[in-house]
Amino acid sequence: MSLLVAALFLMVGCSNGGAPKSTVSAETSSAVGANMAGPVQRVVISKQAVANKPKPWVLSDPESAVRSYLDWTSYAYRITESSAATPTMSAGQEVRVDSYVQLNLQKSRLLDQTLASITFGKPSVGSTSTLLPATEHWTYRYVSIEEVGKTLAGPYTADYETTYTVVKNKRGGWVVDTVAVKALGEVK
Repeated sequence: MSLLVAALFLMVGCSNGGAPKSTVSAETSSAVGANMAGPVQRVVISKQAVANKPKPWVLSDPESAVRSYLDWTSYAYRITESSAATPTMSAGQEVRVDSYVQLNLQKSRLLDQTLASITFGKPSVGSTSTLLPATEHWTYRYVSIEEVGKTLAGPYTADYETTYTVVKNKRGGWVVDTVAVKALGEVK
C-alpha cells in the first residue's frame, strides 16, 4: 500500500510542495512547476541542458563566489529552476533570480546565456561585506519552453559594468547578496 501512495505522490507532484520537478523521456526532460512565484507550468528542456551542470561552486573567496554564482545562475535560467543556484546567493538574491525565471516563464521562454569574459576590478572590503566590481561580456538567446532547443530570439551579445555585494553565509563561505548592473549598450 505504501508503494501505491508513493507512486501517487510522484504522479501528482505532492512530493515537492505540490510542484512536480521533472519527468524524463528518451529525448527531453520536462520540468513542471514554479519555485517561489508564478503559476504551475509545463516546461520542456533538453536532457543535455539539464545534464550540462557547471563545476561545483567555490565559495572560499569573493571572486570565486561571483564566478560560481554566474555559472550556476546561468544554469538555473537555462533549466528554469532558480533553486539550482541557491547555494551561491543570499535569500534576497534568490528572490530576484526566481522572479526573473518567472518573468521568462510568463513569456514562454527560458534564457540560455554564456559568460564570454569577465574582468574584476579592485575589491572594496568592509567589515560585513565585500564590493567586487567587474566588466562582463555575455552572449545569450531566448529559447522556447514548449519546443526543445527552438530559439525564439537571438543570439545577442551584451556588455555590463557590475558591482557584486558578497557576504559570508552561515557556513563561512561567500555568497552574492546583491548585484548592481549598468548595461553598456542595448540589451534585448
